[in-house]
Amino acid sequence: MGNRAGTGWLPCRLSAIDERWNALLRPAWLITLAFAVIADLAGTAYVLHENFETRPAFFDVGLTFDTDGTAIPTVGPSGDEATRLGIVAGSRLLAVDGRALPRDAGLERLAGALRDAPGTTVELRIADPQGKAADYTLTRSPDHTRQADAGEPIPRDVRFGIRLLTSLAACAVLLLSAGLLFLRRGRDPVALLLSFGFLLMAATIDPPLPMWLGLGFADSYDVVSTAGWALILIALAAFPDGRFIPGWLRWLVPLSVPLAVLLSIDEVDTNLQVLVGVGIPLALIGLWILRYRKLERGIELQQIKWAAFGFAAGFFLVGVAVAAAAKFGDVNSPSANLLIVVAFNLGFILLPLGLLISLIRFRLWEADLVITRSTAYAVVTLLVGIVWATTTDLVKEMVTATLGQHNTTVSASISAVIAAGLFAPTQSLVLGYTKRRFGKYSSKLRTTAERLPAWSATASPADLGMRTLAAIAESVHATRAAVLTLTPTGRELVAARGIEEPEALTAPEIVPEDDPRFTLQLPLEDEDGTIGTLLLGPRSDGNRYNRDEREALQALTEPLAEAIRRAMQRVQREAGMHKMISAVEERLAKIERGGIGGPDPAPA
Repeated sequence: MGNRAGTGWLPCRLSAIDERWNALLRPAWLITLAFAVIADLAGTAYVLHENFETRPAFFDVGLTFDTDGTAIPTVGPSGDEATRLGIVAGSRLLAVDGRALPRDAGLERLAGALRDAPGTTVELRIADPQGKAADYTLTRSPDHTRQADAGEPIPRDVRFGIRLLTSLAACAVLLLSAGLLFLRRGRDPVALLLSFGFLLMAATIDPPLPMWLGLGFADSYDVVSTAGWALILIALAAFPDGRFIPGWLRWLVPLSVPLAVLLSIDEVDTNLQVLVGVGIPLALIGLWILRYRKLERGIELQQIKWAAFGFAAGFFLVGVAVAAAAKFGDVNSPSANLLIVVAFNLGFILLPLGLLISLIRFRLWEADLVITRSTAYAVVTLLVGIVWATTTDLVKEMVTATLGQHNTTVSASISAVIAAGLFAPTQSLVLGYTKRRFGKYSSKLRTTAERLPAWSATASPADLGMRTLAAIAESVHATRAAVLTLTPTGRELVAARGIEEPEALTAPEIVPEDDPRFTLQLPLEDEDGTIGTLLLGPRSDGNRYNRDEREALQALTEPLAEAIRRAMQRVQREAGMHKMISAVEERLAKIERGGIGGPDPAPA
């Protein structure tokens, strides 16, 4: 192959999928799709059963359970009684009412044993995380559930509903994106890698995730989820055209396997796993910025921006959620843990969403505004959070020094007031910056509207129309546009842009306002009435104009109508003046030649 094609067996780019491979990959993709859909449906049924059948069996005796990170379910306290007796999280249930449980008993077996235990008290033998076993007598009572939820601002069923809805939304977006990639880019290797990766992710995040762990398939879960991560990693390295730039990125193809294994080993430090699982994809997205920063402004660049924003925001949120769960998951309240799960699900919604927007070309030109505003708000939130955390500790010390005792409520309230006071002006700065930075279309059109009166003093109506259409094309990315004026006999074309045979718009049988090529028609009106129409086609990304764009265009119509009317009147006056001057010049020329009105002939 040579250096340009690659070194040895590592190519510098992924080749397009040919017919033979496409015939093999199509059924493989359909099988993977079916696997993901079945996993999502089964996972949904599992979490519904777990929430309304399995979990109450533990809650009734003041216990909770955990299946995350272990093949054997562990139990912990859920009410005051279990906590008072000394039961700690991470313990193992060994026996119920004297009946020993198998060492490898699954969650359903444990729940069934608790549910079948007769009476209002249950004798349990529980081993703590160090393996020390002890007997406990727990009371079966609904008070345990009320005690566990007493300090929670969000009821348990509401928390479950929010978690399930956000999880299903994430799965739906992943499945939809995978389907669109396969249907629209079936021969693109990068699109296929992303499609397979999204399907595997949809099969392993919430709600299938609790099912994998609860049924004891943690190892299988690790294989499927890390395989999806590895496919997405390779796709990011070769995005968007299959080329590995810089060339050393092609080594990620073989390295993705050991990296995926690293992510699946529970004994590996969580911080290292987050660094690998999130840091490497974010670094690859950073390389996109270096690679495409010199790309000409246009649809392709906007598509890359949306894809990069989706991937970056998604991986960032997933990383934050995983890190927060590892550090605070055991000590947070259920409501706080819900925020972690929602952030995790939102990350998987954003991950393919940018690519989905890029593919269907939805609002491509809003990419800069969305990216910058989202980044700015993230920075604002981070700064306010740092201020709140810092001032909380500071105020806590001040309150302790002043009152002689610790008062969490006072310190938290004062720090919250300080943080809220910083949020409003910081938010105002962010909105002001984004309006100045990305309100170019409105400012460009506003500048054009301000200059039209001066231009009308010297420019022709056609020149005014072309200048205005050029500003509109640059500002709101209109694919085609035309300015028509009304005449006693019909319409007259003043200016057109991006239209084949624009003169046809003035034909008597044509009604331009009904032309499907123009999605927006704005009457040109001033204080003297309607003078014509501004016709605009869709934006270059195929979308209609948003509200701000329509308002900016509407504000331009009156100055444009006044300028065209003034220019037409000036042109008519100048035409009349030129006609008069031409008549005088013609008469003078005849006089000089001795024509009509010349001097009398000399006498004979």
